[in-house]
Amino acid sequence: MKAIDDFLNKYQMSEGNINIEDSLRKLNETSNKGLSGSGKIKDYSIPMIPTYLNPDIKIKNQEKVIVVDAGGTNLRVGIALYDGSDFVILDTKEDKMPGIDREYSKEEFFDYIAIRMKPFLNEAVNIGFCFSYRVAMNKDLDGRLIAWAKEIKAKEVVDSLVGEELLKAVKKYSDVERKIVVLNDTAAVLLGGIPLDKEKSCDKYVGAIYGTGFNCCYIEDVKNIVKLNDSLNKTMIINTETGNFSGFPKGLFDIELTKESNIVDEALTEKMTSGRYLSTLIYKASLKAMEDGLISKETKMIDADLATISKYLMGLDNSLDKCFKTNDDITKYKEIANGLIKRASKLVAIVISSFAIKSNVKKVGIIVEGSTFYKLKGFKENFNFYFDSIMKSKNIEYQLFDGRGRILIGAALASMLK
Repeated sequence: MKAIDDFLNKYQMSEGNINIEDSLRKLNETSNKGLSGSGKIKDYSIPMIPTYLNPDIKIKNQEKVIVVDAGGTNLRVGIALYDGSDFVILDTKEDKMPGIDREYSKEEFFDYIAIRMKPFLNEAVNIGFCFSYRVAMNKDLDGRLIAWAKEIKAKEVVDSLVGEELLKAVKKYSDVERKIVVLNDTAAVLLGGIPLDKEKSCDKYVGAIYGTGFNCCYIEDVKNIVKLNDSLNKTMIINTETGNFSGFPKGLFDIELTKESNIVDEALTEKMTSGRYLSTLIYKASLKAMEDGLISKETKMIDADLATISKYLMGLDNSLDKCFKTNDDITKYKEIANGLIKRASKLVAIVISSFAIKSNVKKVGIIVEGSTFYKLKGFKENFNFYFDSIMKSKNIEYQLFDGRGRILIGAALASMLK
């Protein structure tokens, strides 16, 4: 609809406002600064965090390992086993994350996790610990917590080596000597997705999570990680934290949303794309459309969540119909939502393709996790269009792998690095 296209263009919120080649150039320049570590941190909005995880893992057949996934809301603990073809999750238990309901001390926090590991401690020795928070990794494959997110309340845990502290807590319930490897969820998706490439046809892999948030990781040649003095590995997974990239041109509603955020200068790409923020952008755009007279001023606009919007666009939930005065209002609202979803899909395709290009191989595997990627109306189809066109323009072959359910498998694989 031309009226909506003009509206989104007017406020710099159209997918047409995003130039692919210019964006790829800026992403490459910014990620190179992150790899070099030169200059001040503010000079590079993609921190390019080394994980010290070498993806060339010798898989131990029929060896059980303990897997732990400390996510934003839930804590999962279980047992995994490689059966000769793929990893199998034999048993899992789920609980809420500690620190959601109240402040936890360091001892309480790790003891909470260790208690939930107790049923599995006699079944396996080594531990893969997926810890989905900002950590500084070290060569021992442990990570020091830099800061909490997602409203977790456990101040004493900050600046702790989370693997070391968990092993201390586990010692209360088992004297067995254990090894632990810490990794974040995006790296776990990448590692967990590699066994999906049964024919081993891809030269390298990119892992991405596009759900409530957005992040990517990829496999880099260690010689290109200038800020490291590492001779142990030829390649290493880099956690890009690319949701923080600041180089995309921002429209009016991006700027408004960012100004209202608790942290104004961080997660700028995430705020333009991810499930947590996209519904708010649609809401803000719709309010502006009312102000401009595109949608009736009698409309009672609500800030619906993204799942509801997606179902509405699919015709599976008509609960939003009551907000609008006319069918024309409904059509225009849906066009605004579709336009912003299309823009988000283009931005995500550009980011993921930039790390596929940076992998510098003939064929790359793309492993994607995240409910928004797979469930949001129109997103995956638009992503596939943009991503395919970029890869063809760069003469890069690729294969997309469904990374759903691969986080615990990635943790299991990581546990075999020590």
